[in-house]
Amino acid sequence: MNRCVSSRNYLPALLLATLAATAASAQTTPTGQPAPTGQQQGPESAPTKSQPPAPEVRPVTVGPTRELKLAENTWMRFGFQVQAWYKAAQDRTNPTTGSEPGYAQDFFCRRCRLFASGSVVKDVTFLMLFEVANFGKADATTGVKNFATASVLDAWAQVKFANEFYLSAGSIVLPLNRNATQPTTTYLSIDIGNSATSPIAQGNTNVVRDLGVLANGFLLADHFEYRVGLFQGTRAAALTIPAPAGAPAGTPATVVQSASHNPFRFVAALQGNLWDSEKAYVNGGHYYGTKKVLGAVASFDYQAARTQDAPSPGVSKGAYTGVSGAVFINYPLNGVSKTGGDEIVGLLQGGLYDGGAGVPPAATSPGTYSAVLKQFDFLAEGAYYNHAAKMSVFGKYEMRTISSDYLAATKSGGNITWIAGGLKYYVAPANLLNFGVQYERIIFPDALAGLQSGTNNVTVQMQMVLY
Repeated sequence: MNRCVSSRNYLPALLLATLAATAASAQTTPTGQPAPTGQQQGPESAPTKSQPPAPEVRPVTVGPTRELKLAENTWMRFGFQVQAWYKAAQDRTNPTTGSEPGYAQDFFCRRCRLFASGSVVKDVTFLMLFEVANFGKADATTGVKNFATASVLDAWAQVKFANEFYLSAGSIVLPLNRNATQPTTTYLSIDIGNSATSPIAQGNTNVVRDLGVLANGFLLADHFEYRVGLFQGTRAAALTIPAPAGAPAGTPATVVQSASHNPFRFVAALQGNLWDSEKAYVNGGHYYGTKKVLGAVASFDYQAARTQDAPSPGVSKGAYTGVSGAVFINYPLNGVSKTGGDEIVGLLQGGLYDGGAGVPPAATSPGTYSAVLKQFDFLAEGAYYNHAAKMSVFGKYEMRTISSDYLAATKSGGNITWIAGGLKYYVAPANLLNFGVQYERIIFPDALAGLQSGTNNVTVQMQMVLY
C-alpha cells in the first residue's frame, strides 16, 4: 500500500523530468537542421536548400598611370587639358594710309579638353575626347566672343587582333604628317605648324580628325608601323532636277540622287624607328629625356570626286592627292631616364598637296579639294630641354609655296613664310604645368604693291594637363 502511494507520488516528478529533457533537446537542435547522427529525421526536420554564396566584392584600384581598375582587363582613365593663351596679332594694314598697324589682343582658351580612355575587356580599348577650341576668342570681323559648346574630337573603339593588326573605328586622327599626329601637350613650339594643316584646308575634317576605319600594326620588334584607313572626306551633295516647265509655282526640285554617293578618302602612313620604338596613338614632340628616338615617316592622302557628282555635275574633276615625308630625332643627352633628362629634339617635314583644280581654277576645271591649291610645304623645328633648369628653348621655320602654274593674282597672299622662336618654363614635373612665350614673324613674299610684307605675333601660354 505504501509502495503504491509512493509510486503515485513519484509519477508527477517523472513527467516533469521528461518534459524538461524534451525542451532542452529542442533548444540544442533547432527545427530544420540535421538531426544528430543515427537519429531518424521526420518530414518536418528535412534540410532546406543551401543559399548561394555572396558575390565577391572587387574594390576599385588605381593603376601605375592613374587608371581606375575595375577588373584585370577593365579600366578607365580620365584627364583634362587647358591651354590658356594671351595673343597679340598684328594687323596687315595698308601702309599707304599712314597709320601704324595695330594689334588684335585676346585672352582665350586655345584648347579646353576633357578626355577618357580605357579598356572594356582584353584587347578592346576606347578613347573619348571633348574640346572647346579658341574658347572666348573674339571673332576677327564682328568681335563677338566664341562661347561655343564642347564638341567631340576623338571617339573611337579599337580591337587588337594581333600585334600586327589593330582595327579602329570612329572619329580618328588622320595620319597626314608627323606634326599633325603629335600630342598637343608636347609640341616643341606653342602650337601645331601652320603648314602642317594644309591637307585639311578644304574644311572637311574635324580639326585633323575624320570619321572612318583605320587598320594599323607593328612589325620588326615594333620598330615599323603601318596605318591604312578609309574616311568620310568630302561627301558629295545631292543631285536635283528643276520642276518641269508648266508646273505650278513653288513646285520643288526633284532629288534624283541623294548625297554621299562619292568614294571615301584614303589615307596611309608608314613609319620606321631605328632606336626606341613608338607605340602610341600619337607620337613625338618632347619626350623630356625618357626616350631615344630616330626615325622617318611617309604619308599618302587621296580622294577623287566623280564626274556626275555635285558641284558641276557632268564636269570632270581633278583628284586630290597629298604626299608627306619627315625625319625626326629625340636625343637624351644624359641617356634615357624614366625620371627625365636633358634632350635635343628635331623635325624636318615636307609635303606636296594638290586639290586637283585646273589652272586657273574655274567651274570648267574644278578640283575635288578646290580650297587646296597645288603647293609645297616645309617645316623645320628644333628644341633643347634642360631638365635641371626646367626650361626649353625652341625655334622653327616653315613655308607654304603655291605652284607657279597659277596666276599671280590667284597666288597673291598664298605664299607665306613663318619664323618663330621662344621658350617654356616647366613649373610641375612631367609637363603637368608650363608657361611659354613665342614670337612669330609672318612674311608674305609675293605681297601686292603697297601692302605690308610681314606681320608680328606674340603668344603667351599657360598649359596644365593631367592624364
